[in-house]
Amino acid sequence: MYKSKEFDYDLWTTDENGVKRYWAKVRSTGEVSEISSDVMKYLRSEEKRLYREYEISKEFGSILSLDVPVNDDKESWFEDHGAGMSEMETPIMEEEFRKTLTPLQLEVYEICILGDCEINEYSKRKNMDRKKIESTVKSIRRKFKKCL
Repeated sequence: MYKSKEFDYDLWTTDENGVKRYWAKVRSTGEVSEISSDVMKYLRSEEKRLYREYEISKEFGSILSLDVPVNDDKESWFEDHGAGMSEMETPIMEEEFRKTLTPLQLEVYEICILGDCEINEYSKRKNMDRKKIESTVKSIRRKFKKCL
């Protein structure tokens, strides 16, 4: 049986006559239920994702999160927060990062992320769908994550 300290459920698998069955128990109510393999995979992947985020936050102190929801506020996900880079390394890393961006991504990066233009304002100015801009920002974040 797999027991996670951080989650309010336990997961386990049984093998009955060569057939795998997946189970979950809610700790607070004691309710036990059979779940599908897809649900089991999803719950385990979410646990792993949260553990990775937790480990990163322990390692760097302040969270340098690329998973922050897209909003119209000034983007703070690109800030260093003392993650260990010197003042000389940051411009070099940023220049390498810029080379990986498409022309649209570079423009959105400079205007919306580094600049002070909100996504709504940028999408109206360029006559583009807001969702397209949000998708572009997510792509930029994924690329940035790979550069770290």
